[in-house]
Amino acid sequence: MSADSSPIPVDPFYVAVIGPTASGKSALALSLAAALDGELVNCDSVQLYRGFEIGAAQPVAAELKAVPHHLWSVAEWHEAYDARLYAERARGTLQEIDSRGRLPILVGGTGLYLRALWRENWHELPKSESLRAELAPLATDEIHARLLRRDPQRAAALHPNDRFRLLRALEISLLLGHPVHQLPPEKGQRSRVFVISLSVPRATLHSRIEARTRTMLEGGLIEEVEGLLARGVAPDAKPMQSIGYAEVVAYLQGRLTRDNLEEAIVIATRQYAKRQETWFRKTEPDAIWTQESDLAELSATIKSVREADRKAQRKRPSDEV
Repeated sequence: MSADSSPIPVDPFYVAVIGPTASGKSALALSLAAALDGELVNCDSVQLYRGFEIGAAQPVAAELKAVPHHLWSVAEWHEAYDARLYAERARGTLQEIDSRGRLPILVGGTGLYLRALWRENWHELPKSESLRAELAPLATDEIHARLLRRDPQRAAALHPNDRFRLLRALEISLLLGHPVHQLPPEKGQRSRVFVISLSVPRATLHSRIEARTRTMLEGGLIEEVEGLLARGVAPDAKPMQSIGYAEVVAYLQGRLTRDNLEEAIVIATRQYAKRQETWFRKTEPDAIWTQESDLAELSATIKSVREADRKAQRKRPSDEV
């Protein structure tokens, strides 16, 4: 069998904690890890990058000490860390944690990374370095305008200032000759994962977003961005295009006033949370976590499902595993 036709390795049993930003994913994942002898695996595209701590809500020292964390702060700002690479490394990390008898707990809200890991409606999309170089001199607003004409659906899903993703989306659209959503659906390979989706009332979520934004700014987000820029991080680098960082860069460049900075971050975060909720509604969870949910009950359910999975795996012929 050729390398290209080799089957994708079977994932071990693991838990995935998903939900919109500021919904409490990290807190729940930490609690589950403590209760179930688990280790956390990051599924947030910005938390992959070193130095992006405050704006990305990186885990603090006490959390890192309490529970093993994987795939946090593993890339430099200039490294091309895409969904395909993430899926490859996350799959290997899940395997490694499972091999030690621990429970992998995936936590994060980057839906594209989950799609890549589960291969749900996931396609091997074309790339062209020459086309990318041809598009590179274009201003961000022109890239957005061209994408809007070619693929309005994808353009609407991206922030108008997210140059990295806009450029990639336009490149794909030009190479395919049609919008991405017109590709035929791919059958997913999601298996052996217990998905927990967090459900938070809209008003509560908005209140948390406002409080977290204020805390980040008071905790030194502006100074963090100034330090990153002083170290040579490009203002249009991929992680700098993320919410919070992009707005602070705009403020430092005089395109946004200090009085409007907090509101701009809050609005962008709310919009992102809405897009996340739309995506996660397409994912059927095994459990829904609300403010009224009980941790002990959820932990017991996961233990039971994990044990049933182990029994099922032991009964499978060795050539099927």
